[in-house]
Amino acid sequence: MTRAATTAAAALLGGVLAATTAAPAGAAVDAIKDPAGDAKTQFTSGDVTKVRVKHAPRALRLAVVHAEDSGLADVYRFNVDTDASSPGPEWVVSTGTEVEEWRVLRADGWAGAQGEVVCRAGNDIDWDAQRMRLVVPRGCLGYPDRLRVNLVTANDYPGTPVDHAPGKRRFGPWVTSG
Repeated sequence: MTRAATTAAAALLGGVLAATTAAPAGAAVDAIKDPAGDAKTQFTSGDVTKVRVKHAPRALRLAVVHAEDSGLADVYRFNVDTDASSPGPEWVVSTGTEVEEWRVLRADGWAGAQGEVVCRAGNDIDWDAQRMRLVVPRGCLGYPDRLRVNLVTANDYPGTPVDHAPGKRRFGPWVTSG
């Protein structure tokens, strides 16, 4: 084999390897890890250990994993930050196991939600695996290039949080849209 042919074959092989081992295009994914047993109330349900954030071109996909023997929370509030220069979240995505529907509202920083519902749809709850998943169209959040998430879970009593992931008034890492 000539030197030119060897170089061309190596380049072709390198391209094939890069194409088959590269991360899939179209979405950026990150996870917020939260320690089990860090809840500060008497409630045991809703102890979150992981929030998977997938910022895809068409939707934000959120999946929540709970501590072993924890169970699902009654209420989930995802605080979504899209503007680093503004304190607190710009959006609130709220849902619950009883209503099996999520809603997006504009956030008033960390003070809560304000105004009318921007979007709503159903969530996916896997009762056996104790998982909760949401798929929120990016248009509901103003098509941000990047975002970060904070999750608060609660049971029965609004204002009585069970868990904060990754922590109270703290966000997970920025996730850029794929």
